[in-house]
Amino acid sequence: MKLKIYFFFLFVIFIACSDDESSTQPGDNPGEGEAVQPLEPCEANEENTYRWQEEGVTFLVCENGKWTPDSVKEHKPGFDPCQFNFGAAWQNAHEDSIYYAGLDYVSVWLGDNPFYNEFEKRMVRTSLEIFATPMVYAYVIAEFGKDHGMDDCDVAKSRGKKSLCVYGANLMREFFEDSILYRYRQYAEGMAFQAYNLLDIGEKFESIWMIEPDFYQYSEMASEQSADIKGEEQLNGGIPDSMMGVYFKQIVDTIKAYLPDAKIAIDISPWVSDKDSMGLEKWFSNFDMSLVDYVSTSGGRTLADSEKIRSANKLTWKKLYETLKKPILADVGYDAGGKGTGHAKPWDDISNLEARAKDGVVGVMQMDAALDYPLRASYIRSRLQVDYPWCKE
Repeated sequence: MKLKIYFFFLFVIFIACSDDESSTQPGDNPGEGEAVQPLEPCEANEENTYRWQEEGVTFLVCENGKWTPDSVKEHKPGFDPCQFNFGAAWQNAHEDSIYYAGLDYVSVWLGDNPFYNEFEKRMVRTSLEIFATPMVYAYVIAEFGKDHGMDDCDVAKSRGKKSLCVYGANLMREFFEDSILYRYRQYAEGMAFQAYNLLDIGEKFESIWMIEPDFYQYSEMASEQSADIKGEEQLNGGIPDSMMGVYFKQIVDTIKAYLPDAKIAIDISPWVSDKDSMGLEKWFSNFDMSLVDYVSTSGGRTLADSEKIRSANKLTWKKLYETLKKPILADVGYDAGGKGTGHAKPWDDISNLEARAKDGVVGVMQMDAALDYPLRASYIRSRLQVDYPWCKE
C-alpha cells in the first residue's frame, strides 16, 4: 500500500492514445492500426462527477453525456502555501490511509485529554505514511472548560451548561499556567517524541497548529461586545486584550520548544468586526504576528461562493488578507457544537476556489469529507489555477 501511495505522488502517468478522435486528448497523435476505445455514456445526474479509471493514475469525468478520461496532475506531497491545499478531519470511522491518501493535510481536534493519546498518534502516523501534513486544532482552553461543566457559547444554554463566554476568562486566570499550558506541553512533547523517536522522521518535522478557536471570546474586547449584543459578559471582566497576546505567545513558545518546525495559525473569529469596523486591526495589534504563519477560521460554516467568510458576519476574505497579510485556512462541514453537516460541495467548485485564492485562501479542511474526496482533489488540481503574492517574494 505504501508503495502505491508513494508512486501516486511521484509520477504522472499519461493516458494512452487511440486513433478515434472522440477518445483522444488535446495534443495526442495516435498511430495507425491502434484499437478504438469509444467513450462510455454517463447519465444526466452524473454530469460533472468523476471516478477513478485506474486509481492514482487516471480518472473519468462525466462531460456532455460521456465518461471522458483525464490524467492526475503532478502533485507535491504535503501542505505547501504556494498551492491550494485540501485537507480532511481525522475520524474514528475512517482510520484508513486510503480515505486520506492524496490529500495535503489531515486535521485533528486536540485538547480534551491531559495527555497526548492514541487517537492523535494514529493521525500523525497515517499522515506521515501518505506524506500529508498533520494539522492540529488546539482547542485546549474550551475543552478544559468542558471538564469543569462549561460549554461553547452558542450551545451552553440549550445544554444547561455554563457558557465559556461568561466563565471562560476566570478559567484562564485560575488555570492557565498549571493546567492549560501543561496540556500544551504534554501534546507538543508527545508529538515530538513520536515523530523523532518512534517514527524516526529525521531532522525536520512540520506540523500546523491552529491556536485556540474562539480565543477572542475570553478577552475584554469580546466581553464588551457580548454585553452590547447579548447582554452577557465575562464574570469579573474579560482578560485585558494585551494579556491575551501574552498568553498566545506562551502557547506558541511551548509548542516550539518541542516542535521547532511547527507552523502557527491564529484564529480569526470573524465576528470581531461586527461591533467596530476597526475591530479587526485593534484586536490583532495585541499579538506578535511574526510568530504567525497562517490565519484560520473555525466554526465550519465558511462560504466558498461569497466574499463574506460567514453569512452572519461582516468580515470578508479580502479584508482579512489585506489586514493581516497572512495566508488563510478555511474549514467547513460542521456547525454549532461540532455537529457534522456533510461534505461542503461549494468548496469543490473550481471557480469558487480560484476566487477565494485571490482573496488569500490557501486551503480548506472538510470536517465531514466525502469518501472520494482525494479523487475530487486530484481532479480539481488538474484544472485549478492559483497565483499567490507571497510566492513571488
